[in-house]
Amino acid sequence: MKNVKNIFTLLVVALVGLSLTGCSEDNLDTNPYSKSGVNIVGFGPSPILRTHEIRITGTNMNKVTKVIFPGDAIVERSGFNSSDAENIYVNVPDESVPGQIRLVAGNDTVTSVSKLTFEEPIEVTSVSPTTGLSAGDEITIRGEYVYNIAEVVFTSGVTGAPVPAEEFTYVSRKEIRLRVPLAAESGVITMNDGAEWELEWKEPLQILSATYASLSPVNTDFGQTITITGSNLHTVETVMFPGGSTSDFTVSADRKTITTTVPAETKPGAITLVLYSGAALTTDEFTVPTIAITGISKDKDLKVGDQVVLTGENFDRITKVTLPGVGEFSDYTISGNTLTFTVPEGMTDGKMELTQNSLITATQVLMMHTDAAETTIWAGEFVCSGWNGNQDLAWGGFDWTTIAPGSKVNFYYKKNTPGAWGCISLRHGDNWGNLPNPPIPGQYDLDEDEGVLSVVFTQEVLDDLLAYNGLVLTGDNYTLTKITIPSAEQVLWSGELDFNNWGINWQVGDGTAGAANPQMFVEAGLKAGMTIRVYLDAYNDWWQVQFFDGHWGGQEEIGVATGLNNGNNVNAGIYNLAEHNGCIEIKATATLVEQLTTLTDWGYCWIMQGEGCRATKITVE
Repeated sequence: MKNVKNIFTLLVVALVGLSLTGCSEDNLDTNPYSKSGVNIVGFGPSPILRTHEIRITGTNMNKVTKVIFPGDAIVERSGFNSSDAENIYVNVPDESVPGQIRLVAGNDTVTSVSKLTFEEPIEVTSVSPTTGLSAGDEITIRGEYVYNIAEVVFTSGVTGAPVPAEEFTYVSRKEIRLRVPLAAESGVITMNDGAEWELEWKEPLQILSATYASLSPVNTDFGQTITITGSNLHTVETVMFPGGSTSDFTVSADRKTITTTVPAETKPGAITLVLYSGAALTTDEFTVPTIAITGISKDKDLKVGDQVVLTGENFDRITKVTLPGVGEFSDYTISGNTLTFTVPEGMTDGKMELTQNSLITATQVLMMHTDAAETTIWAGEFVCSGWNGNQDLAWGGFDWTTIAPGSKVNFYYKKNTPGAWGCISLRHGDNWGNLPNPPIPGQYDLDEDEGVLSVVFTQEVLDDLLAYNGLVLTGDNYTLTKITIPSAEQVLWSGELDFNNWGINWQVGDGTAGAANPQMFVEAGLKAGMTIRVYLDAYNDWWQVQFFDGHWGGQEEIGVATGLNNGNNVNAGIYNLAEHNGCIEIKATATLVEQLTTLTDWGYCWIMQGEGCRATKITVE
């Protein structure tokens, strides 16, 4: 007696696969407990012998017009042995293969969940060829009752690459043929009958994978056609550009070239060829025209109304300009590779961003004028949520040795979620280790939704930063916008004096404590080695300032102190104001200190003349 499970295989809830294409008001129901639809509940026996009778049971079987056995062996209703509302009895066609049974009722099809299998014992004697195979090549499996093989699974990734019997190119009792799937990789193949029989073939298959050879052109443009060469490229499923954008492509008949176009949303880099197997190949890197900033007329001490000119590359491809504190900004002009804008109300310290596409941007740090006694050393937007960290934020490009021991460092922040808890944690760059504690706590809770965290950096802390690769900021629920340090710069005079003609001989000292106080450098404690800064607003391409002592003698020490060796004349031909933050920087020599602090008996100690500019401030540091 056969086992009961071979008499009838119950397929409870065998409902998946109902296709409701072209439905009318008489749509078939996929619920096995609803009598309005056609559903397969079970079939058997399985395994079965071909040409033998099988029973298919379910609901509304009297609506079924044909049974399609795996391998597309069709039995019309007229060929049923018998049928009623719950059962169909029909002989399994000899050309059937293992697989799912389908019932057709009008325009709808119901597919079984379980597979029909066959009873004859499978014996495999050969698989050929086994070497030099490519995806798409045909292999032949020979033996006895091989038409009972339900599936051949090729090596590929974790799950393998299955080829079901319905996809075999040829089926007979002693021989089946099938094509190597696109996802196949070298390795063993496994055969099964859809039930309990399974065989791993003894000889692994050698399957040639895709290879990459070249990319042309490598200097390309968005929308341009490019060609990738290699071999077996028909096994490439996806062509992925940097940033994740994919592009449609075609593969040549000889499988050696892929033709595609550069998408609009990408950036320079390598293309990834993702194979059907899940493996990937990487091409050489390509370039596309990319915006870049190469220069700026003024980036510090900016005021509302100042004109700023940026120079760079590929400015014609800029799609958006964003200013710190303002957001997206449209009041700018582009001429060639020059972008000009006027500083608007509301602009703050931070990064100006030029956008080309979602992956390509260029940034420029801008810093506004401030009369506060602090110097901005970093500005931007560092979002910290969930204890992420950024070593380059505070360390990159800034020399901590310029901070005097005992100075405060101010961290300006806004909470990402107002009202919620947040904190800033300061670490050093070597594995996020703690700074010396004391004096630096490991964590600072943020009491306000927006504010300034001021921390005193002792010599011990500064030594630690230098020894352990800088500063790391971490914590939670804040966005850092600016880092400043107190400025040691003393403002001796501020105002506006226009050198619009050579008749203006400015006796420096007026405006500090009246005309009777020529001794501002004395009171400032000027010493050799300190820096004097004369801030200028140059409104002509050609500008110059000449410096004299109280005798009207040319102060040639100015040429020495500025490194120009040009006597007492500083002008546009020899001095770039933009490179010196808009001021003439004078490193005081001993001789200059003597001239500025001991010649008071001759009246004012410093006299200036000039043209094409305005003096706005004099400071000492």
